[in-house]
Amino acid sequence: MEVELLSTGDELLTGQVVDTNSAWLMDRLWELGVMVRRKTLVGDDRADLAAAIRETTARADLVVMSGGMGPTEDDLTSECVAAVLGVPLELHEPSLVAIAERFQRLGRTLTPNNRKQALFPRGAEVIPNRFGSAPGFAARIGRAELVCLPGVPLEFKGLADEWLLPRIAARAGEIPAARVLKLFGIGESHADDAMRPVMDDPANTGVRWGYRAHWPEVHVKWTVPGPGAAARADRIQGAVRAIFGDAVWGEGKEELPDVVVARLRARGERVALAESCTGGLLAALVTSVPGASATLDLGVVAYANGIKERVLGVPADVLATHGAVSEPVARALAEGARRLGAATWGIGITGIAGPDGGTPEKPVGTVHLALAGPARTVHAARLYRGDRERIRRQAAYEALNLLRLAMR
Repeated sequence: MEVELLSTGDELLTGQVVDTNSAWLMDRLWELGVMVRRKTLVGDDRADLAAAIRETTARADLVVMSGGMGPTEDDLTSECVAAVLGVPLELHEPSLVAIAERFQRLGRTLTPNNRKQALFPRGAEVIPNRFGSAPGFAARIGRAELVCLPGVPLEFKGLADEWLLPRIAARAGEIPAARVLKLFGIGESHADDAMRPVMDDPANTGVRWGYRAHWPEVHVKWTVPGPGAAARADRIQGAVRAIFGDAVWGEGKEELPDVVVARLRARGERVALAESCTGGLLAALVTSVPGASATLDLGVVAYANGIKERVLGVPADVLATHGAVSEPVARALAEGARRLGAATWGIGITGIAGPDGGTPEKPVGTVHLALAGPARTVHAARLYRGDRERIRRQAAYEALNLLRLAMR
């Protein structure tokens, strides 16, 4: 099945909004064994939209178009599809009623321009939208089925899950077995090099391999077609786990914060956090997981040295001798957080996230992390590259990974 995506909107071309819908859908399609061949991005221009619709539907079996389904002047999808088809727009009364009822439930006034969201090209199949006000629709153009969905992520994903993906799965037939393993602290090129024995194995002929660099993570993925695909995919997974060992922290849709929180809960253990350069980012990652309250005792953002001393008990002479960004201070932060929270584990992070504050001895990106546990306190020194946000993110995830490894 030849599939293309057509995303629309000036805001996507100006960089004001990132097109997360396409990435999400491509990931879901890959799970069905369908690889998107092309993605086209077009602004709110009638001529450009019509040209893109003609081009994509001439090449593909399925085109998924997103955006331009709202009530405003720059929402042009229905109009442009009708123009390409050479048919008029027609009012779909059930959609107009559903939109009016939604506005009434929300206590909002239905304005005349909302009627536009119930206008569709003659002959189109309307896709009801219980997630928002704009229905989607599908129409046959050229060799392709064109499916038009609203661009609001909640609505796009909702209609894709309920209507689009089941239809694609039915058309795709036998679904290849897909697997993903997630690695920490290994570069993409190193992962690919280490995977050569598995990828070159004649038993794995026909397997499609892929990598996703999402630093500090790298995701290794593969799809196996044909009879016995699931068993072959599982066998490969065993080989990949043997190659990377403890660097493998998860698989499939798992996220590192979820894995760490789940492990803490399973062990009946709790953690306390003392953060400097990450400014609460580690606490935000932990608390993004439902049920994190069963595992987190406290989080302290301690930028000022006085707070490090008074709240977390970092000795003044240690700060004076070694400086705030140092191994002894990271250890003292971790131990102070563990003591203050009466927790099983304490994490301390201190560093220089930049863009200023670096020295020749401690350049921007210098980070010290410590994990205090029941038996001992361990330390890790890192020199990260990148901007402030990248450095902070790497440090927070590194801390999570230290805790994960300690709970093996």
